[in-house]
Amino acid sequence: MRQLILLFLLSVPVIAQKSFFVKDRSTNEPIPYTAVFTDNGNFKRNAEPDGSFIIPSEILDEVFVFDAVGYELKKQLLTDIVFLEPKSEVLDEIVIVPSLGSKEVKVGRIRKMIPFSGYSYGMAATRDNQAVWSFGRMFPYYKEYDETPFIKKATFLLKSKDKKSTYGIKIYEADENGKPNQLLHDNVITGVAEKGLKKSQIDLSELNIRFPKNGIVIVFEWLTIQDNLVEDTNNNEIRLKYNPTFEAEEIKNPNEALVKLSAAQTEWQTTMEANIIFNESKSYTLMCELTLTN
Repeated sequence: MRQLILLFLLSVPVIAQKSFFVKDRSTNEPIPYTAVFTDNGNFKRNAEPDGSFIIPSEILDEVFVFDAVGYELKKQLLTDIVFLEPKSEVLDEIVIVPSLGSKEVKVGRIRKMIPFSGYSYGMAATRDNQAVWSFGRMFPYYKEYDETPFIKKATFLLKSKDKKSTYGIKIYEADENGKPNQLLHDNVITGVAEKGLKKSQIDLSELNIRFPKNGIVIVFEWLTIQDNLVEDTNNNEIRLKYNPTFEAEEIKNPNEALVKLSAAQTEWQTTMEANIIFNESKSYTLMCELTLTN
């Protein structure tokens, strides 16, 4: 029987923490959901919608990395306000072609599975064996996609405990090895997971993203913000975790199931290479359905 895998991280004390802000240098506006993590990748938080984030006092002297879509990556010691610079480089030239929307095809599938099996993001009671996880699903390109080249929607099966939650995704063009290469958008993409086990759909039509010839990688991102934090009981032990949990499915090609073990890690691995698997002979990845249109 396949079991739900919980991925546990460090605990954060209720006291002895300090608040900071991350803002756009040119506008002084907050940058919500910025990924804030230590240079070694052992600690990661996301900025709240108002740009604030809290760091435990015990790691205040560490070097932090600040990563936000549309901004230059920044590495520095903490200051009360961290300013990020908008990216000076732009995406490759995009030719806008009117979308007809008269034809749609589905790539991937969504199906409820019992018992529920998937990955979640939590905080354990110790600082041992810390890890920060990102999961990616690679979709290869096929010639027939030329008839419906635009990505209209992305749909996931998610479980959000006790309340609805917010999550993020990133969409990359795959490189020659099927790993994330160029980011195909310059703004944050978020979705809402309703309470319980339900489908969650993100409308991508306004981004005019064409399905790349090298294939595409959809990366699921947990947003470690206060509104997503819930209690979870495991073997009579109360733990904290972040909503939502995503449903995973078996995939025939293990190279299409990707994972990064740390926010500081630059290389992606397959879940088999990283030993993040339900079964030694099988590979599981993010359950995701893409809707393509013309």
